[in-house]
Amino acid sequence: MEPRAYLCAYLEARYLSEHAELTPAARELVHSDVRTRPEKYAQTDHAQALLAYTRAHEQLMVALASFDDLSDEEFERRRAQLFGEARGTFGRIAHEDQLCVDARLMTILLTDVPIDAALGDLLKLENEIRAHLTSGVAGFDLEAPHYWRADELSARDLSAAERTVREPEVVGWLHVLEALANLCLASARYRPAISYARMVRAAAGYPNHVEGTVFLALARLEDEEGFFSFAHELESESHTEDGTGSDAVAAAGAEISADLPGSAPLAVDDSPWYLLGRTLLLYKLGKRKPAQRSLRDFAARCEGGAFFLLNPTYLDPYLPVRPAPREAWDLTHQAVWEADGIIADTPDFVGWAEGVNGIFDSSEGFAARNGF
Repeated sequence: MEPRAYLCAYLEARYLSEHAELTPAARELVHSDVRTRPEKYAQTDHAQALLAYTRAHEQLMVALASFDDLSDEEFERRRAQLFGEARGTFGRIAHEDQLCVDARLMTILLTDVPIDAALGDLLKLENEIRAHLTSGVAGFDLEAPHYWRADELSARDLSAAERTVREPEVVGWLHVLEALANLCLASARYRPAISYARMVRAAAGYPNHVEGTVFLALARLEDEEGFFSFAHELESESHTEDGTGSDAVAAAGAEISADLPGSAPLAVDDSPWYLLGRTLLLYKLGKRKPAQRSLRDFAARCEGGAFFLLNPTYLDPYLPVRPAPREAWDLTHQAVWEADGIIADTPDFVGWAEGVNGIFDSSEGFAARNGF
C-alpha cells in the first residue's frame, strides 16, 4: 500500500475522533484537506515520523524512475548511491520512532547483505511488530476474521477493511509479511512463502496480489491438486462480505481506492501468475499439450506475456512490496520476473515456449507496438 494512502487515512481518523462535533460538511472538508496538507494534521511525533517516511519514500521512487535512460554502468553507480542515502534517511526515521514499521522494513531491504541475513532481520521485525499489535492495538487478534474482533469493529462502527487502513502499524506488519513471502519465494523456500502470503491474504482493506506468490510456489512444488484447489478458492471468494473480495478497497473508502490504481483483485482467469504458473506446472508434469494451450492463453490474456517470457527484462526491486501497476503490462512483467528462479530450474522451458506456434510472433508484435 502506498504510504500516502494509509498516512492520510490515519491522520483523518485521529482528527475526526478528536473533533466529534464536526458537521458532515466539515468532515468532508477535513477529508479533502488532509490529502492536500497532511503536514497540518501530523501533530504527534508518530504522525510526523510517518509523514517523514512518506516523503522520503516518494522521493526515492521518483529518483529511481529517473534512471531509466542511463547506461548500465551509470545506472548501477547512481542506484547504489541513491539506495545508500535512502537507507540512511529511513534508518534515522526508524531510530526516532520504532513503530514506523515501514522505515525499519526499508532499512532492511536496502542493506546489501545475503538473502538469508535479510530474512533473519525480517523475521525479528515481524515477531516484534506482531507482539506489539497483539498487546497494544485494541481489537487486533490473529485468530479473528481479517485480524479484527467483531466486538471492537461494532463499537467503532467500522469494517475490518476500514480498521486496517487506519492503522499504520498493521499495514507495516502486512508489508513485512509480504516481503517475507517474496524473499522466501526468491530463495526457494516455497512452503514458507505460501504461509506468509496466506497470512497477508487474510487481511481486509489491504490491496495486494500475493495470490501470485502462492500460485508460483505451488507450481514449483508440482502440487497440481493444491494449485487448482487454490484457484477454486479464489473464485469462490470473489464476492464476500466485509471487503475481502472485489470490493475490498471500496470498503475502506472510495477515496482511498483512488490512491491505489490497479490494486483490485483480478479474475483468476486473467491473473498472469495463475496463467504462467499453470503453464509451468503442466510443463513440469510432462503434460505438453495442455501446457501449450495454457501458454497460448497466457500470451493472449496477459499484455506482454510472450515478450517478457522470451526476453527477460529488468524490474526494479520491490520497495518495500510489489507496487500497483502503472502500465497495462506491469502485472505480467512482475509475474515473469518473480518466476525467474522457477523458470531457470525448468530445463528447456523458454526454448520450448518460443517454439510453440504463435508465441514468438506475439512477442515480436508486442515489442514493435511498445518500442521495446
